[in-house]
Amino acid sequence: MKQKPFSRSLALFLALALLLPLASCANAKNGPETPAQNIGSDPSAAAEEEAETEAKFLDALPETLDYGGYEVTFLSSEETKSIELDEAEDDISDVVNEAYWRRNRALEERLNVKLILGEKTGYGGFNAAATQTVTSGSDDYDVFCAHTRFNVSLAASGQMMKLNENGFTDTINIQAPYWSQLFIENINYKDNLFWLTGDMTHSFIAYIYAMFVNSTVWNDFFPDESLYGLVLEGNWTLDKMSSLCENVYRDLNGNAQVDLADSFGVIMQKGHVLNGMVFANGVEYTGVDDAGNYSVILGSEHTIDVFDKLHTIFYGTDYGYMFDNAAFDNGSITMLTEDRVLFCPNTFQTAGNELIRNMESDFMIIPLPKFDDQQENYRVNQYDGVPLYGCPTTLSTDKIGMIATVLEATCSMTSQTVIPAYYDLALKNKYSRDAETAKMIDLIHDCITADFCFYWGDSIGDLMGFFYNNIQNEEIASKFKSNEKVWAKTLSKLVGKLEG
Repeated sequence: MKQKPFSRSLALFLALALLLPLASCANAKNGPETPAQNIGSDPSAAAEEEAETEAKFLDALPETLDYGGYEVTFLSSEETKSIELDEAEDDISDVVNEAYWRRNRALEERLNVKLILGEKTGYGGFNAAATQTVTSGSDDYDVFCAHTRFNVSLAASGQMMKLNENGFTDTINIQAPYWSQLFIENINYKDNLFWLTGDMTHSFIAYIYAMFVNSTVWNDFFPDESLYGLVLEGNWTLDKMSSLCENVYRDLNGNAQVDLADSFGVIMQKGHVLNGMVFANGVEYTGVDDAGNYSVILGSEHTIDVFDKLHTIFYGTDYGYMFDNAAFDNGSITMLTEDRVLFCPNTFQTAGNELIRNMESDFMIIPLPKFDDQQENYRVNQYDGVPLYGCPTTLSTDKIGMIATVLEATCSMTSQTVIPAYYDLALKNKYSRDAETAKMIDLIHDCITADFCFYWGDSIGDLMGFFYNNIQNEEIASKFKSNEKVWAKTLSKLVGKLEG
């Protein structure tokens, strides 16, 4: 049966939050033209009228409600700041922390509630803690805040409420721009709404993958070439990256061996960052047939071509270096700050790292490369730990309206307060080194993709780890072939659970 790809382009979910146009990855205009002003009209009067009619909040909730000081308690895997700041540990003078602090105060004033971080378990302990609270019938937690990869599976175990069947969507408007419709559609199965995400946390943006480029190394080798121009012309491809890297490698310690003391063209993590590169090169995991049935389509000819090129770069050249998973975070930052790598893929979050912010050399941020010039647009995804928000089945029915209101208000108010502080003030200005990089961040942000089978990969025959568990192998087609039945069987079981 003919398969259709199940990745879609992300809508401009920050448009209202940022109140400024974002550059599209298809080079569209930066926004609607300003309407012509009527002759004889008074601009100041029009501005006053607009200010009077402009809503105070992005959501459609009442401006004030009183929930009697109720403490909305979260069980969290990793996420903390977007729930409750630790004022003894978190620097409130930091622009993002200060924005969360203001949001919390405004939320308390608007709803008379307080967000409480009941427990942070770490993603390894979250499922056990969540299962314990549900099976014991406890009402200790109102909201679960999960790590996508390691905790999404709770929805298949009968422990998460179907939000759309329990009245949540009477209050929560998932079509609003502060919720990520793309991610919500891909993390949930069809109309079964277990998880929400979007502007609830700035991590949703911070976890987007990008390519960091050391400007000193670039200018040493390519002083007359415009990297930004290359990107905007659509010519930033995997082959182009490889050709730029070919002569960058240097044996700095003179031992005639490729090792961590040397200088490289491009580095990679044998982990989640490699998955980001795979997405950027047009690989898709999920197909949907005409009847709406899901299947794994990873073993395509295109996927094999992507695998072969990435394997060659990192295992067949001296200019590409593959870090082990655990060594990448520190090792990549060391190389970048010491001017020993040209291209360093990572998430936007890296720009806020203290060592990166204090490095002497400038750096550029551009998208991860396309596969070739036949790929229409740049594509990006996010680190697999995007925070997800849902409610346990133990939440009492009399609290549903209140918790739904709190989630809707929190997301919209975070979008209004925190997201501009992180996206505009911190990421595009404080962390960036030039105006062109800020434009690149807009371009990258607007090219996000999402994929159901990828997110649920740990429940589908370890699909999420397939690339980085096999990238060292010279031949991959047989691996795809041997996994097809496993993927089909485990996907079928998962769908059965989600439909139950």
